[in-house]
Amino acid sequence: MAKEKQAVENAFEKVEFLYSKGAIVNLQKHPRYAEKSLTGRPSVDWVTDGGFPKGRLVLIAGEPSAGKSSLTIQIAEGLGDKILYADTEATLTTDYLESLGANPAKFDHFIPETTELMCDVIRQQIPNYNVIIVDSINNSASGEQLQKTAGEKTMANRANVLSAQLPILIGLANQYNTTLIILSQVRDNMDKANKYSPDTVIPGGRSLHHNSSLTLELFKSSKKEKDEKGTLGNKDKVIEGNMVRIKCTKNKVGKVNREVSVEFTYGLGYTVEADVASSAKRLGILEMKGSWVTYKGTTLVQGIDNLVPMLFDNPELLEDLKVEIAEKTKKETAEWKTQHSYTYYDYYVL
Repeated sequence: MAKEKQAVENAFEKVEFLYSKGAIVNLQKHPRYAEKSLTGRPSVDWVTDGGFPKGRLVLIAGEPSAGKSSLTIQIAEGLGDKILYADTEATLTTDYLESLGANPAKFDHFIPETTELMCDVIRQQIPNYNVIIVDSINNSASGEQLQKTAGEKTMANRANVLSAQLPILIGLANQYNTTLIILSQVRDNMDKANKYSPDTVIPGGRSLHHNSSLTLELFKSSKKEKDEKGTLGNKDKVIEGNMVRIKCTKNKVGKVNREVSVEFTYGLGYTVEADVASSAKRLGILEMKGSWVTYKGTTLVQGIDNLVPMLFDNPELLEDLKVEIAEKTKKETAEWKTQHSYTYYDYYVL
């Protein structure tokens, strides 16, 4: 036992000699906690158990038209004032940002030609930004892929690049406290072996999901429709958006497997007003008496759908609900400590 203890002490001394004193610390004497930022969307803050972690990789995956880009843009401003947007799809525009209520002055934008170039730019720019977004990883092509003809196989090239580069990028992000957000598609699981296997998988290799500290998956659940008077006097069904399920499938800094349903509106994205209305109802802050919505004994409006326009016109009520939601959410998660079992281990900071 004495020999083992001496060997550990010798190893500590060697590491400190090579990398400086304090390279190894005990996490009971020197606690280390995950730092999080609230997103400004109560539903997202609840499903992630406190917001997005700083200095980590966040993976947001989902079906087409589930609102991955809209959600990411709308919460990015809550995470920092300097945002770098790697636009592999070449679709981001100033008017699109403005339609979502985002400030274009906070966004720097570039269109990477290859996955390698994208990773090189991100490596260089991580110290200069609070948030870096890749939208989406599925549209980036490796340099080798660009050199191949359409008929030549180029399997796993991008996945190999990501496997090599992601650990480097995450290390730098942690060093500079930058939140790295990567968007990805999901596809049907064609290799589903049994009923316990997932229905969908995230393409592009396992490195994305493996390296992420937080993974959110978005799925459309139902259409959001309204009646409009047609040209012949009849009522037409107009699709305004979708109800979207957001599920947290991985969370290294909080509770996992939480799921929430949120309202996504075409052209507006995930509005604060709709999010606050659904969150206040879910948390019991708003009560339903029949079809009527009440708040602190006062009847507000008939039908929860009619509450959203009311909140647009009543910013004071919106702020009151946001404060109550934040207080109740904070109370629910007060007992959760992000250090988990780290207390009894030694942590390397090299």
